[in-house]
Amino acid sequence: METTVKKWPRFMVFMIFFLLPIWPMHVSASTSVKASLPSFPVTINGQEMDYMHSKYPFFVYKDITYLPLTWNNLQTLGIEFDWSEENGLLIWPNRNFPPPIHDTPPEQDLTAKRNSATYAVHLSDEPITINNTIINNRTEPYPFLTYQDVTYMPLTWRFVHDLLHLDIRWSETQGLALVGGQSIIGPMIGDDDRSLYFYSMLPNPDKSLIQMDKNSYRIEWKNREEQEKMVRTLSASAHPYGGKPAAVQRKDRDLYYGDVKIYTLTDSDVWESNTWGAPVHSYTEFKAGDQGVIISINLTLQIAAIGPNYGSTYTVLVQDGKATMLQDFNQKLDRVIPNPDGTVWIASARLPGRNGYIGGSARLGLLDQNGHVEMVNDKMNESDVLALGITNPSLPNPAAEDGSLNIVLLGHSKGDFSEKDSAGIYTLDTKLQVKRLSEQLAGEYYLDKNRNIYIQHANNTIENWSTGELRTWFDYELAAMNATD
Repeated sequence: METTVKKWPRFMVFMIFFLLPIWPMHVSASTSVKASLPSFPVTINGQEMDYMHSKYPFFVYKDITYLPLTWNNLQTLGIEFDWSEENGLLIWPNRNFPPPIHDTPPEQDLTAKRNSATYAVHLSDEPITINNTIINNRTEPYPFLTYQDVTYMPLTWRFVHDLLHLDIRWSETQGLALVGGQSIIGPMIGDDDRSLYFYSMLPNPDKSLIQMDKNSYRIEWKNREEQEKMVRTLSASAHPYGGKPAAVQRKDRDLYYGDVKIYTLTDSDVWESNTWGAPVHSYTEFKAGDQGVIISINLTLQIAAIGPNYGSTYTVLVQDGKATMLQDFNQKLDRVIPNPDGTVWIASARLPGRNGYIGGSARLGLLDQNGHVEMVNDKMNESDVLALGITNPSLPNPAAEDGSLNIVLLGHSKGDFSEKDSAGIYTLDTKLQVKRLSEQLAGEYYLDKNRNIYIQHANNTIENWSTGELRTWFDYELAAMNATD
């Protein structure tokens, strides 16, 4: 059922051709050029396109493949669009949540007539905007084209991958494959020795959980009851480095851990809202090896909203009877990990927001043997440093035996979030020396309990980065699969 593909180099670029037949699109007497039909197979979401009998055939121009994005193809690929005389053509990736499910194979616009080998097409002079990026067709090395009142959009890596979030792949035997708009495999829940587990985006209680075998990549459906059991299993016992409730005493506005005063509440800390009431206090204790104890003070406002921990969080190192505020950790901690050499990792995962994650919330620090914390974010000038494995309840220790971590950098500078050429996977040792393992790989990263790195890409695509295996499932295949298959 799943599709195995060979990953193709970034320098290989292809093109999509785009159609809006339901609007009268103006085509001027622009420059005419010659295009031809492809000499290799082309598929959209696993469906081979019959370009020999298509009303709007695929083209090749300047050694670049042009793909017809008819209404059917737009819907299949999850591309939204608009057209007006004033703004021209606007296209952008799907922004709806939950995303639409494409539970039928792509439809084709076919005719009985066999297409010719070559065609006269024109350079497009319509205004075109892709995901808020205005395209200057006069300077594009692979320009947009028109044919039969149809706009053809170039699928360079920039347009296809970066702006429209589609996958484009090449195989010597299978030809060109375009994948987009596939959404049934939802966020990853966790893993065990045998399988990875994902939420399902189907509104079907019998298909609530997706179980993927790590070796065979076989997919199995689990129902809602089995999903709830799986979630309970993951949270059944406390993580060894995830902290435990701390015995913190409050005396007036002062908070004490044992005999050590760790914090004095401010006016804003004790302010009571007429709507939400007083902040709810919780305290978590993390053992920091020979360095002492780290206490997380959470003052949470009872706001029912998607986003960060509304309220205030303070992190305090208690060492030799003295409390030191760790100013760089003003959010909840996920793991505090003592290392064999006496250093200690302090890690926070990314915080969710209304539209993805909150930039700058993935933080990593190293507490050295002298009680000083050095922030990896500062040292590497990175807004976010993702320590892999710190949110996996099945992984006893995210660090390796020598204390080194696998980290992911997103390639955004700390402070202004400007782009850097640093995105990718790294190893980071306890001397804060890094080794780059890969360049940027888009997706959600996951370190399983066997210390394999998985990447969940868009479009129902799971990659075992440690082995290089990549698998994709299509919505219509998953939707048709019986819960008992």
